Amino acid sequence: MRSTKTFTTHILIAIITLALLLVIPFLFRSQEMREFYISEGGPVQIFSAAGYVVVIVLLMREMTWAELSDNWPLVVVPLAMCLREMDFHAHFTTYSITKTTLYVSPDVPIIEKLFGIVVFVLLGITAVVLVKKHLRLFLEGLRRASPVAIAVALGAFCAVFSKVLDGFSSNLQVIGVYVQPTYLSVVAEEVLELGIPVFFAIAAFAAFPARGSLRQL
Repeated sequence: MRSTKTFTTHILIAIITLALLLVIPFLFRSQEMREFYISEGGPVQIFSAAGYVVVIVLLMREMTWAELSDNWPLVVVPLAMCLREMDFHAHFTTYSITKTTLYVSPDVPIIEKLFGIVVFVLLGITAVVLVKKHLRLFLEGLRRASPVAIAVALGAFCAVFSKVLDGFSSNLQVIGVYVQPTYLSVVAEEVLELGIPVFFAIAAFAAFPARGSLRQL
């Protein structure tokens, strides 16, 4: 069994690595390389999607069928985020399922609208079950400075802050303030999105210090 100190070190290494990834594109002299770094299908996005796959595979490998049945939201969340990272939310409908236009436009087939609604209902159920089953354990884990809980908290922080950066400009436009996203803000958003599966993977590895031994948050 690995020690708590080992996974705490992994968390620190992850934070340092993400900080370096934030700096790296500014060392490129080529504008093409800078754009490729944060592009759709670029290295940051690819590693982000791959990170979620690692989390899903690890959970399915280490948990028994009974544990998976009881803790299915732990698999659904990274799966949904992986699909979101690969833009699946916009591949099967006229507009992205996250856009209001999909549901109010008369030109969109009803089946597409129902598809978007079903997805959000399933995600809502997943969120409710996840909070109900794991919030108390998560808070207790934070109080005990559990590396599992800390890693999950850092992943959640990356998710929230990256979303804030993503919608910052559009949100300001609502109140009449127009601000163009800077290259730094875009890089920070992409790197933070990569941080989500990185910290979730650390949490998953920390939760299974020995094969077949699920440790609570």
